[in-house]
Amino acid sequence: MIRPNEWSFREGRKYVLALLIGTLSATVLLKIGEIQYLELILGADLMIVAWLFFQNRMRVPIFKPFYSIGTSYVMFIGLAFLLSIFVLDQNFYAYNYTLLKRPVLVTISRIVQLLLDVFYMLYMASLYREDERLCAFGARVYYWIGVLGGIYAIASFPLNYLFDLQVGTYSDSHRLRGFNNEGGSYGTYLVSVILLTVAMYHRKWLSRRQYFMSMALFLVCLVGSQSKAAFFVVLVILLAHMLWTKTGVTRWVTIGAVVLAFAILTSVINLRGQIDTYVKLSATYQKLSNKKSTDGNYVMGRVSGAILGPRMVKAHPLVGIGWGNYPLVRDDPAYRQGTAFSIAKIDSPSLGPLDYMVELGLPLWMYMTWLALKPVYLLRRNRADPWLLGLAMMQPVSNWFGAHLNITYPWVVVGLALGMGFTNRRLLVREPEA
Repeated sequence: MIRPNEWSFREGRKYVLALLIGTLSATVLLKIGEIQYLELILGADLMIVAWLFFQNRMRVPIFKPFYSIGTSYVMFIGLAFLLSIFVLDQNFYAYNYTLLKRPVLVTISRIVQLLLDVFYMLYMASLYREDERLCAFGARVYYWIGVLGGIYAIASFPLNYLFDLQVGTYSDSHRLRGFNNEGGSYGTYLVSVILLTVAMYHRKWLSRRQYFMSMALFLVCLVGSQSKAAFFVVLVILLAHMLWTKTGVTRWVTIGAVVLAFAILTSVINLRGQIDTYVKLSATYQKLSNKKSTDGNYVMGRVSGAILGPRMVKAHPLVGIGWGNYPLVRDDPAYRQGTAFSIAKIDSPSLGPLDYMVELGLPLWMYMTWLALKPVYLLRRNRADPWLLGLAMMQPVSNWFGAHLNITYPWVVVGLALGMGFTNRRLLVREPEA
């Protein structure tokens, strides 16, 4: 029998957890060293979960679709760890990196982050599925933090523009960034807020006035973020949404219209010209990097990653270089081929799928991509609201356009999508004993 004070603790903890997750997932700026506040909180709460598990005599109901997602990620983690050991014969250039930025240890740190993300995505989805009031609360927290971030971004714009205070926007481009660290990632975060807002409105968790006023705010902020990644995220999700909701001739007309719009877009931004520029840059990168050897924009980040990444994939197409090992092997002469070495700092190319093709190898990257799409598949099979499918796509799509796998907000919204999409379903692997 559960005592009243124990019940209050368990119920209160769920709401506190939903509050903290919905709030802190909106930013990556709050952290100690390289560890975010939210990761520390989840790590501490995991001990409480373990205590509750033992209190319940190690018997808990497990929802079959969530169990399937979880076991698939465990398999992925096991394979990633084995590959990190298999590739230890590489040349590593560790410089002054910390203990957790060493071969194998860096993979283990990524694994711990992924375990927290996956566990709490599924754990919160389970709680939301069982308690619609908690689900509505978690969704509203995420929504209102999005509103506050948008108000902050717009209110700070004139202060930054007129007085160069650099709050809410940054640099001379004056891009809106809300509570995030830059406009690109803020734009993709806003897409998740917009999709959740639509899903909440369909559930009647928002009034008509709230819905239209907040959507206007989010769209203004989305434009103000000047996020190219967000534009492509929207394009991919809208195309998928049209395929889910349209049938027959209408579906094919819609696909044709989207393809035509994309063709026009590629013409406007001169995509072919940009590809030609990349080819020319690759040919001249050696000279350019040596000329600007002290400039991190050339010897680190996306410019160097776009050159070094394909060389690494070509050298290790099946097993990769090891999850998290990119900054440890990027200065191998076999990859640099005469180009300038990097500044001795932690580095990531931030090139979306290329990052994981390089580190995991092509087969494991393909498996990871399927895992990211699995919640979408399960929700689709369950005939969930199409907007929830779009919300569940935020994790893979944001990753495709540059967001790192350990960014928390996509996992948070996928948890909400799963909880909302499987409400009141009773498919258990095993029932708890009486």
